[in-house]
Amino acid sequence: MKRRSLGLLSAALILVPGAALAADPPAAPAPVQPAPTPPPGGWAGELDALSKWIADRGKGPSCAARCYTLERLTLSGRVGEGPLEFELVGRVLADGAVDVPLFGPPKEVRLEGVTENDKEAAIGFEGDKYFLHTSARRFVLKGKMTLGTDLTLQIPGPLNTLEADLASGAVVEGSRLSGIVGTTIHLNRQDKAAEAGPTVFQLSRAVRVGREISFEYRLVMRSGTDLGVVRLPLSLGEKVLDVTGATGFRVEGNELVLPTSGRTAEMTITGTLAKLGAMAPDARSGYEWWLLESDPEHRVAVTGDARQVDSAESPIPRSQPTSRLFLVQKGQKMEAAVTPLAAVDALAAVVQSHQRTVVLTARGDVVSQDYVTYENNGVDYLAYAPSGRPIFLSTSGKAERIMRQGADSEEILVPLRTGSQTVQVQSLSQTGLKPLFGTVTVPMPSYALTASRTDLTVGLPAGVFPLALLGGDRPKWAVEGSDLLVSGIGFAAGWAAVRPGPGTSPSRLRTMRILGGIVLASLWFLWQPGFVLSLIALGLWGLIWLVGVFAKGAARAAATIVLVGGLGLVGLIGLAAMSARSPMKSSDISYEPPPQRAAAPASTLGGKLEDDRLGNGWMGKGGGVLEGVTPVPLPLPGYRHSMSASRELVTKDRPFRPTLVYVTDTAVAPIAVLWLVGLVIVVSAHRGRIKDGYRRLRERLDHAAAAAPAEATAKAVEAPKDKEGEEE
Repeated sequence: MKRRSLGLLSAALILVPGAALAADPPAAPAPVQPAPTPPPGGWAGELDALSKWIADRGKGPSCAARCYTLERLTLSGRVGEGPLEFELVGRVLADGAVDVPLFGPPKEVRLEGVTENDKEAAIGFEGDKYFLHTSARRFVLKGKMTLGTDLTLQIPGPLNTLEADLASGAVVEGSRLSGIVGTTIHLNRQDKAAEAGPTVFQLSRAVRVGREISFEYRLVMRSGTDLGVVRLPLSLGEKVLDVTGATGFRVEGNELVLPTSGRTAEMTITGTLAKLGAMAPDARSGYEWWLLESDPEHRVAVTGDARQVDSAESPIPRSQPTSRLFLVQKGQKMEAAVTPLAAVDALAAVVQSHQRTVVLTARGDVVSQDYVTYENNGVDYLAYAPSGRPIFLSTSGKAERIMRQGADSEEILVPLRTGSQTVQVQSLSQTGLKPLFGTVTVPMPSYALTASRTDLTVGLPAGVFPLALLGGDRPKWAVEGSDLLVSGIGFAAGWAAVRPGPGTSPSRLRTMRILGGIVLASLWFLWQPGFVLSLIALGLWGLIWLVGVFAKGAARAAATIVLVGGLGLVGLIGLAAMSARSPMKSSDISYEPPPQRAAAPASTLGGKLEDDRLGNGWMGKGGGVLEGVTPVPLPLPGYRHSMSASRELVTKDRPFRPTLVYVTDTAVAPIAVLWLVGLVIVVSAHRGRIKDGYRRLRERLDHAAAAAPAEATAKAVEAPKDKEGEEE
């Protein structure tokens, strides 16, 4: 018996701390297990019960969701005249104690005398809410609360019902609410039944039409009593996004509910509209300001009896130059309709001029040089396909790195600066020339910008003669109207100059004159200086013949000297003019590159760089600028003949694709041989006249030589006679 008493005493000592812990349970107590079967008597049963209790105590809570329910919250008392009384009924669904969120925020709401089931409740707070720590299956929480100056109460919920049985004042959202989760309710000192509209109700509206229709309302209210809850009709189907100046808002049907506190309120309501329609002022407002604005892509048409006034009087700041302000008084209406305007694409960058020079060498190399002057206002890079391997790029005289979008891409990225700039691009490619004649498609670059004008000059080596350059605004020919006019003059001069002799038949004379005209006219295309000299010689011969017919003696000699000198001067002027002709007029233009060019800036790297070691002679396929090395442009090869063409308004859809028609000296050689044969035939037909002229020239020279001694002897004989006469 004594041993049993000692065992019971030990068990009691062990159970006393457990009972103390049970009176003050931890934040997460162990759930209560179903009542076990009575243990067997004696020490074994007592130890078994103790071990089960310890095991159950260490298991922790088993509730993860839906640990409690809040059935009803009842508020009573007078709003603004002291604390309100509340009663909260709820249940705990978990096994053990849980934390039940109540309301808040603690910094604005003060709780007093809170009891749970008529006992002192364990109340605490965390964050923006109070909580109750309880394990009661059903609890009734009673107490008093004092609200802050804004008279709001946050209820995290979920709360089934809210009942407000207030002696004075009201809940703005309603006295009977249900299904409350994360809601802030607003209390008003004035009873809802005694509420009246505000004394001052000024509403100004601004509607801005763009890609979407937005609105901004300014509402100013003043009253001698508390404003309470204000309801604003949403007659245009407004979607309210934000309300500034209100403690909270909600939309009920077609009305915006705005809870207020105090006797004055100023609010700014913003949101969007689906469309515009009929507009009328609020029934509580004597008049309203309506500010209508639209972007350049939309037009707003307004009809109705509203009066348009100066937009500078708008209480809402203007944001568009198209703003219009209307004053809508009570009883007036107006209607607005939006018309979208068709947008036209504009050019952010344009090429003002593009000058391209393409030089073909005898080996078939094609060296191209482009000067692109552009005006840019927003494009960062230009994808430029140079129709060859790019070797140099510069912007306004400053060398740039040659960058590609990919290793296999043919387009290079040209950085575009804002304003007016000039880009220089050089590239290399290959082509083939046929031995006699043929056509060559001149390579042209491609880019996305629109070029106002593109000028092209094609240079050819010696031995290759251009015949035509096609593809421009008008074809360019090696033989132009001026060439035909000059050759026609030559044909006429050759026709008139042929005089084979008196014994020539008329048919042979006509044939020889045609042949002479052809020989002299074709000389213009074979050798222009020789053509000019031939015309001068024929003109001089004709004028001397005319002088010999109409003048004698000293007059003929003087006229002959004047004519020879004048025609010689005219010939020199003609030769100088031909050598200075523009490439647009002639295809026989010679160009040689400058013998020297300005030295490149010195390298910033120390030591002497070896081109064969660093590979600076040619850039790689990707191009680029080596560090410390300034790229330099390649001088254009020399060319003997050239042709030029141009085209206005070149785009990617309307490209400039010129074609050059050429002939080589191999094909021209037989024509030159035929010309020599014709010249020999014409000269041989004048063989008799040439011999006769040569004979008469010799006779005149011999006569002049014989007449000189005779005149000298006669002067010597006459001299003594003159002296004798003087002596007498």
